[in-house]
Amino acid sequence: MKEVLLIDDSRIFRDYLKSKFETHHIGLDFGVGMLDSLSKMRSILPELVIIDFLSTKGYLFELLDSKRTDPNAKDIPVILMAQKIEKKDITRLAEFGVRKIIPKPLKIDQLFSLVTPILGVDFDIDNTPCILEARVNDNIIFIELAQGLNREKIDLLKYRIKELIELYSLSFPKILMMMTDLSLSFIDAPNLEHLMNSILYDQGVRNRNIKILTLDPFVKEFIEGNREYADIQIVKDLSKAIDSLLKDVNPAADSPTIISERILSMDRTRESDESSIQMRFKSELASLQASARDIRIAVVDDDVVIRTVLARTFQTIQAIVDQFESGDAFLPEGSSGKYDLVFLDLMMPGMNGFEVLKNLRNRGITTPIIVLSAISQREAVLKVLSAGVKSYMIKPLKPDAILKKAIEVLQAGV
Repeated sequence: MKEVLLIDDSRIFRDYLKSKFETHHIGLDFGVGMLDSLSKMRSILPELVIIDFLSTKGYLFELLDSKRTDPNAKDIPVILMAQKIEKKDITRLAEFGVRKIIPKPLKIDQLFSLVTPILGVDFDIDNTPCILEARVNDNIIFIELAQGLNREKIDLLKYRIKELIELYSLSFPKILMMMTDLSLSFIDAPNLEHLMNSILYDQGVRNRNIKILTLDPFVKEFIEGNREYADIQIVKDLSKAIDSLLKDVNPAADSPTIISERILSMDRTRESDESSIQMRFKSELASLQASARDIRIAVVDDDVVIRTVLARTFQTIQAIVDQFESGDAFLPEGSSGKYDLVFLDLMMPGMNGFEVLKNLRNRGITTPIIVLSAISQREAVLKVLSAGVKSYMIKPLKPDAILKKAIEVLQAGV
């Protein structure tokens, strides 16, 4: 059996790739850290090594140097995935014989076009144009689907949902899927079924906690015509959909309550599950901390207390944090695209957050942005989504929640 070694901290990508390779009888092993990765490279002698640049930044060149000096491993081809890489590093990588550098966010078809000739296996990859993103706001998983149904991205979605459920400890996960720019027909039924199965993949997801926002008549007909999707509600009004989701979940009764931080109740009786969830978060946090020295974060807020809380939170993991007290002060720096993540207040004197967002969008800046808001959850959801931002946090902020949100956004979507 052919073997591939993957060195990457993202479980969503590992699970997807393992599933894809297994259908072609290709084994996938994972490298964790310098010693483990080198040991497995020497012992299993894989046909290919795929490495994430950010996950291995601290030891990548040492690993490649050890590989180069090993007579058995030196000729194994390497594909590197990188979101941001300096010219000097590119030059060094060429010296170590790295064949290809694939930009992130990753295009699956591009990866497999490189993997195919190396492994001698022809992968059937769906190239359908598709935008598919998943985010958590107020313990609700927001899924945005546009343009088309791509089976590769749908496969990734089931792992992404499971990852978000564990990261945010969602005992009763609620899902709002927003389908835009879609016109489906009976030909799309198999892919639509695949999409619904991916959403329901995690056992904690219940039909009654899923809302689908769409104007497409076929989607409505398909969902309502299938017994297995009973209680999944099709809605046309975003405001009403959010109202129906922003309420406590009780296994016995699902009655509306005041919108508050206590939106979804925690199942405190499942201590073993809670323990594994905490371990999962610690694992993600360790991954973020390992690469934090290369992460640059901007905090834009007129409240010095908020700026201080965010700065101190990220300084504990040695990330670089720049503080700005206004949109006017931030925009010249933010337009350079040098930040990996931006925390942005909406209500500021002078140039407010909405104007900052518009300016960045007009300049083609795609830096991930987390909006900070002191307004109610429902209003925040509507305002933020209308501004084209996927993630937001309600003030006051807690360090644990800040780090979880950073992990979610920096790990990218589907």
